[in-house]
Amino acid sequence: MSDKPATMPQLFAQVVAARGDHPAIAMRSQTLSYAELEQRSGQMARALLASGAGKGSRIALMAPDGILWLTTFLASLRIGALISVVSTLATPKELAHILRNSDIQFFVGAREFLRHDYTKTLTSAFPALENSQAGALALTEVPYLRAIWLDNAEGLGWADSVDTLLANADAPNAPDAALLTEIEKNVAPTDDAVIVYTSGSTSLPKAVIHSQVNIALHPLEVAKLFLIKPEDRMLPMLPAFWLGGMVMALEVLSQGATIVYPDSPELDELLDTIEEQQVNRLNGWGDMLVKLREAAIERGIDVDAIVGLGEFRDDKGELIPRPLQTNMLGMSETFSVHSAEALNVRLPESKAGASGRTINGYERRIVNPETGEIVAQGEVGELYLRGGALMTGFYKVPREKVFTADGFYPTSDLVRVDEDGYLYFIARRGDMIKTRAANVSRLEVEAALRALPEVVIPVVAGLDDA
Repeated sequence: MSDKPATMPQLFAQVVAARGDHPAIAMRSQTLSYAELEQRSGQMARALLASGAGKGSRIALMAPDGILWLTTFLASLRIGALISVVSTLATPKELAHILRNSDIQFFVGAREFLRHDYTKTLTSAFPALENSQAGALALTEVPYLRAIWLDNAEGLGWADSVDTLLANADAPNAPDAALLTEIEKNVAPTDDAVIVYTSGSTSLPKAVIHSQVNIALHPLEVAKLFLIKPEDRMLPMLPAFWLGGMVMALEVLSQGATIVYPDSPELDELLDTIEEQQVNRLNGWGDMLVKLREAAIERGIDVDAIVGLGEFRDDKGELIPRPLQTNMLGMSETFSVHSAEALNVRLPESKAGASGRTINGYERRIVNPETGEIVAQGEVGELYLRGGALMTGFYKVPREKVFTADGFYPTSDLVRVDEDGYLYFIARRGDMIKTRAANVSRLEVEAALRALPEVVIPVVAGLDDA
């Protein structure tokens, strides 16, 4: 894989050629090699083409991590479609907003996952579905939607099964493998590829658009930071519908390694999967990671043998104190990390708490958020970013409302950058707590609490004056 790919079809073809027989995705019930994943995603791609999808088509994907999610995601990218990944936690209101806002034409998803019945979510979002006919949808609430395919469509008049969709790939006059290859050649680096909806506490989520070149190149760079190797077996705890989980899956695939998905996020299921699938890498954080680590130790699993489950170590094998571990910083708009050091880097004492330097060509500008003027080196200001894997923009939002005239994106992150280019995250612009006339970042207080041996997970919030 010496030539850098510029689209997902190029990257995937390179990996398949180099790692065809190696496991690509492993679950407790089934494992697919890279060659098999290419075949499965190719079948889905040809089925979508036969159903009327093509370059620029709007496809929604709502499913848990697994083979259906990954094959549909790859298939959409291979034909140059624009895929919106939908959270399996979405409420009817959120789902209605996402499908309407992103002009969805085709919906692929699971019928159920854990305690969720997505037929109820869909019909609550679009009541007119109940009186609609599969393959002939015409809903005023979501006017472009023409077809819904679920992994189980039994008893539903308004949806067809994924098996029915896949059968279209073998129908008379359906696109063959040769035509799919030509279609993949016409996917351009600048083509819009994926929409990720950011969560919002006070408004409906915004639609972040990323291009083919972002998806193809940025995971290759981030994989270096996570030290992912071709023989690794990585279990991501973040679901793939969240950008962090999506990028981790792409990092693993970019290296020809194996991505391991549990059937559910339950602790026992995670532990069983770790043991049965010989997981040696894990990506997660927060209280769930703490609980998983404790449960793994109780079960007798050697957590130090699993990078990400045990404590991080430097290249000499020595434990890295938490303040000296890289505090990677990224966001949906930057396709994950934009400032970081590798996981095995021990920061100098003078740079404790730093996120790190820029990666993949990102440019920074630190400005006074009130005046827009560039602040002096080392002073706190709002982070503006340009270049790298920065989003194309927000779907349906004019570019001039998102970026500065010279192409920088105001992130709303308050940071400072030292003389060596190391960035230190201070707070979000709206995340400062005013106390006794002073502005204090809750994250600074949390960092101080985290340094106490009695504290595992600190949480600080501001309260109104009594």
